[in-house]
Amino acid sequence: MPANDHGGGIPELVTFTEIARRVTDRGYVPRPITRQGVRHIADNDPAWPVPPDQWIKIGNAWAMPWAPIEAFFRDRTTRGRGAARKETP
Repeated sequence: MPANDHGGGIPELVTFTEIARRVTDRGYVPRPITRQGVRHIADNDPAWPVPPDQWIKIGNAWAMPWAPIEAFFRDRTTRGRGAARKETP
């Protein structure tokens, strides 16, 4: 673990909302993504790195380790249609 890890080796956990914020802020997605968009990817992409049986329920949110998810989005190629684009005349 890094020298600044004060959690005693406990992985940093993130919710779908936090994943959406981080991947948008770090430029891992071409357009902003919502927590619903992240959840859709988690539910439908077989390459999602954290299987549902490893998700941790915290209150009314699901949390999972950040490190494999960051690597997933950093290395992922964009899929899907994305947001609708306006036609230019």
